[in-house]
Amino acid sequence: MTSFQISLTPSRRAATRFIGSVRRALQKALVDEGKKSGLTQAEVARRIGVHRSIINRELRGAENLSLGRVAELAWAMGRKPIFELVESAAPSGANHIAAPIAATDTGQTAARIDANSAVSTTATQGALGA
Repeated sequence: MTSFQISLTPSRRAATRFIGSVRRALQKALVDEGKKSGLTQAEVARRIGVHRSIINRELRGAENLSLGRVAELAWAMGRKPIFELVESAAPSGANHIAAPIAATDTGQTAARIDANSAVSTTATQGALGA
Protein backbone atom coordinates (compact mmCIF):
# COMPACT_ATOMS: atom_id res chain seq x y z
CA MET A 1 0.00 0.00 0.00
CA THR A 2 1.35 3.39 -0.98
CA SER A 3 1.29 6.18 1.56
CA PHE A 4 1.86 9.86 1.05
CA GLN A 5 3.24 12.43 3.40
CA ILE A 6 2.34 15.99 2.62
CA SER A 7 4.79 18.54 3.86
CA LEU A 8 3.95 22.23 3.92
CA THR A 9 6.53 24.93 4.36
CA PRO A 10 5.71 27.51 7.04
CA SER A 11 5.12 30.15 4.36
CA ARG A 12 2.70 27.90 2.40
CA ARG A 13 0.90 26.98 5.66
CA ALA A 14 0.46 30.68 6.48
CA ALA A 15 -0.83 31.37 2.95
CA THR A 16 -3.27 28.47 3.06
CA ARG A 17 -4.64 29.53 6.44
CA PHE A 18 -5.00 33.13 5.33
CA ILE A 19 -6.87 32.16 2.14
CA GLY A 20 -9.15 29.86 4.15
CA SER A 21 -9.84 32.63 6.63
CA VAL A 22 -10.79 35.05 3.86
CA ARG A 23 -13.14 32.47 2.30
CA ARG A 24 -14.77 31.74 5.66
CA ALA A 25 -15.25 35.47 6.32
CA LEU A 26 -16.91 35.86 2.89
CA GLN A 27 -19.12 32.82 3.46
CA LYS A 28 -20.16 34.09 6.89
CA ALA A 29 -20.92 37.55 5.50
CA LEU A 30 -23.12 36.03 2.79
CA VAL A 31 -25.01 33.92 5.34
CA ASP A 32 -25.46 36.94 7.63
CA GLU A 33 -26.69 39.15 4.78
CA GLY A 34 -28.92 36.32 3.56
CA LYS A 35 -30.59 36.16 6.97
CA LYS A 36 -30.99 39.96 7.15
CA SER A 37 -32.05 40.80 3.63
CA GLY A 38 -32.40 37.55 1.68
CA LEU A 39 -29.15 38.09 -0.25
CA THR A 40 -28.23 35.05 -2.37
CA GLN A 41 -25.25 33.97 -4.45
CA ALA A 42 -27.34 34.73 -7.53
CA GLU A 43 -27.89 38.33 -6.39
CA VAL A 44 -24.19 38.77 -5.54
CA ALA A 45 -23.32 37.45 -9.01
CA ARG A 46 -25.82 39.83 -10.65
CA ARG A 47 -24.36 42.82 -8.80
CA ILE A 48 -20.83 41.90 -9.90
CA GLY A 49 -21.88 40.91 -13.42
CA VAL A 50 -20.86 37.24 -13.46
CA HIS A 51 -22.67 33.90 -13.46
CA ARG A 52 -23.75 32.47 -10.09
CA SER A 53 -21.66 29.34 -10.63
CA ILE A 54 -18.49 31.45 -10.59
CA ILE A 55 -19.40 32.89 -7.18
CA ASN A 56 -20.21 29.39 -5.94
CA ARG A 57 -16.83 28.01 -7.08
CA GLU A 58 -14.94 30.91 -5.53
CA LEU A 59 -16.69 30.61 -2.18
CA ARG A 60 -16.25 26.81 -2.12
CA GLY A 61 -12.55 27.10 -2.85
CA ALA A 62 -12.75 25.40 -6.25
CA GLU A 63 -11.48 28.60 -7.90
CA ASN A 64 -8.86 31.09 -6.76
CA LEU A 65 -9.88 34.46 -5.40
CA SER A 66 -7.99 37.59 -6.39
CA LEU A 67 -7.80 40.59 -4.10
CA GLY A 68 -9.98 42.44 -6.58
CA ARG A 69 -12.63 39.74 -6.41
CA VAL A 70 -12.56 39.78 -2.59
CA ALA A 71 -13.25 43.52 -2.74
CA GLU A 72 -16.05 43.02 -5.31
CA LEU A 73 -17.70 40.30 -3.23
CA ALA A 74 -17.49 42.45 -0.11
CA TRP A 75 -19.02 45.40 -1.98
CA ALA A 76 -21.83 43.22 -3.36
CA MET A 77 -22.62 42.10 0.21
CA GLY A 78 -22.58 45.65 1.56
CA ARG A 79 -19.34 45.05 3.42
CA LYS A 80 -15.92 46.68 3.47
CA PRO A 81 -12.80 44.48 3.49
CA ILE A 82 -10.09 45.34 6.01
CA PHE A 83 -6.55 44.02 5.84
CA GLU A 84 -3.83 44.40 8.47
CA LEU A 85 -0.32 43.12 8.82
CA VAL A 86 0.51 42.60 12.47
CA GLU A 87 3.67 41.28 14.02
CA SER A 88 3.59 37.60 14.70
CA ALA A 89 3.80 36.71 18.37
CA ALA A 90 4.09 32.98 17.75
CA PRO A 91 7.28 31.17 18.52
CA SER A 92 8.82 29.32 15.61
CA GLY A 93 6.94 26.09 14.91
CA ALA A 94 3.71 27.13 16.66
CA ASN A 95 0.53 26.02 14.93
CA HIS A 96 -2.00 28.57 16.13
CA ILE A 97 -2.29 32.11 17.43
CA ALA A 98 -5.63 33.45 18.61
CA ALA A 99 -6.78 36.22 16.28
CA PRO A 100 -7.51 39.47 18.12
CA ILE A 101 -10.92 41.10 17.67
CA ALA A 102 -11.06 44.24 15.55
CA ALA A 103 -13.92 46.70 15.20
CA THR A 104 -14.41 49.78 13.07
CA ASP A 105 -15.24 53.18 14.49
CA THR A 106 -18.57 53.15 12.64
CA GLY A 107 -19.90 50.10 14.47
CA GLN A 108 -19.84 47.98 11.30
CA THR A 109 -18.75 44.39 11.51
CA ALA A 110 -15.05 44.01 10.78
CA ALA A 111 -13.06 40.89 10.07
CA ARG A 112 -9.42 40.75 11.01
CA ILE A 113 -7.61 38.05 9.13
CA ASP A 114 -4.49 36.68 10.80
CA ALA A 115 -2.23 34.72 8.45
CA ASN A 116 -1.15 32.48 11.34
CA SER A 117 -4.67 31.75 12.50
CA ALA A 118 -7.12 29.21 11.13
CA VAL A 119 -10.02 31.37 12.35
CA SER A 120 -11.21 34.83 11.41
CA THR A 121 -12.67 36.81 14.26
CA THR A 122 -15.54 39.23 13.80
CA ALA A 123 -17.11 41.65 16.22
CA THR A 124 -19.18 44.77 16.26
CA GLN A 125 -18.24 47.87 18.15
CA GLY A 126 -21.32 47.54 20.34
CA ALA A 127 -20.25 44.06 21.38
CA LEU A 128 -16.94 45.47 22.57
CA GLY A 129 -18.70 47.95 24.80
CA ALA A 130 -17.19 50.97 23.04
